[in-house]
Amino acid sequence: MRYLFAGWLLSSVCLFQQAATRTVADEGLLVIRKGGTYTGVYRSLDSGIPCIRVETTEPVVLENCTLTGAGDLIKASGGADLVVRHCRGYGLPPTTDGKPRGRFLEAYKARRLLVEHNYLEQTSGIVVDRWSGDGSAGQTLTVRYNQGLNCDGRFRDGQGSARSSFLLLNTVQHLAGIAVSYNQFINQPDKSAVEDNINFYDSSGTPASPAQVHDNYVRGAYPFPATKADFHGTGLTTDGNAQGTAATTAGYIEAHHNQFVSTCNAAMNIAAGHDIVFHDNRLVTSGLLPDGTPLNATYAATAVFNYYKLPADAFARNRVVANTIGYVKAGYNVPFPNRHDLSTGFCAPCTGTTHLPNPITLQTEQNEWDLWQQKLRQRQFYVGPRPPVRK
Repeated sequence: MRYLFAGWLLSSVCLFQQAATRTVADEGLLVIRKGGTYTGVYRSLDSGIPCIRVETTEPVVLENCTLTGAGDLIKASGGADLVVRHCRGYGLPPTTDGKPRGRFLEAYKARRLLVEHNYLEQTSGIVVDRWSGDGSAGQTLTVRYNQGLNCDGRFRDGQGSARSSFLLLNTVQHLAGIAVSYNQFINQPDKSAVEDNINFYDSSGTPASPAQVHDNYVRGAYPFPATKADFHGTGLTTDGNAQGTAATTAGYIEAHHNQFVSTCNAAMNIAAGHDIVFHDNRLVTSGLLPDGTPLNATYAATAVFNYYKLPADAFARNRVVANTIGYVKAGYNVPFPNRHDLSTGFCAPCTGTTHLPNPITLQTEQNEWDLWQQKLRQRQFYVGPRPPVRK
């Protein structure tokens, strides 16, 4: 957690303009200045040049695209009205020192975003930086039915990484209609470098329309290397900064019926904000790598703590209710030996918890995958594009 977003840097490089309502490209780069539907294969080998840049406020649909790049795959400028669906995005190693792999999508002050049924692999996720829409049905944010593998913020020289999330909302404030649902995000140990899989940084819904984060499956939040003892990431965190007020910090967020599996440090944390509720989620961590090697960076499944020491009205009315938890941490006994389901001293508003019985094993984690697959089948939903990505 603890993001400080660097802001928006728009390259002055103009590669070429596509003006047609439907464009097909092969191994090219695309700058969109006219609304329409675009499909094709786009590739950039330069960390500083996106595969696709959206530079219009007219409605744009990116559909059935295949994107491969060392930098951002899609970059959208202010006022974008953008749909991204059934696209496949693959991050390449950075070409510049001190920079991570690019984002699948980075949007600055968008007016509308619908991101659905995409596949993103070895990227540094989706960033929504501020907002210009009014929160009506046609001007809000929806991220659903996506499939992500390995959020990867590592630098190319192996010396450090940038904080990366599968989904980061940065200062998207007082927006009605936010929906993040039925996404499948998986990080493999030693092949990824994620901070918080989902981070609401100074971002908020409204009292009448809290941001909805529901029915997502997130597996994996590990340091690099995975057996390292120090890690600050999570499955989901509401986040902010020490200057936050009730008007500017995270708020009005409801996260429910999600599954967070094998997450070091924590599964779900409220570190900043007000009027946030986590309920009916499943938080399961065995503390083991797939080969049985112990993880050293687990701590507690969930916590509610005023990390930034915000004023009372900016950190209030937060609840963690009716969640199912089995989280292994050696040496703790909360509520059973070698468990730390509720963070000691930082979970006063955590009530109605169902604690899974010991032992919590790799098979317990596998059961969460089985439940996720069952949920998708029963509801006749699918994640990722069609035809599906075969790995």
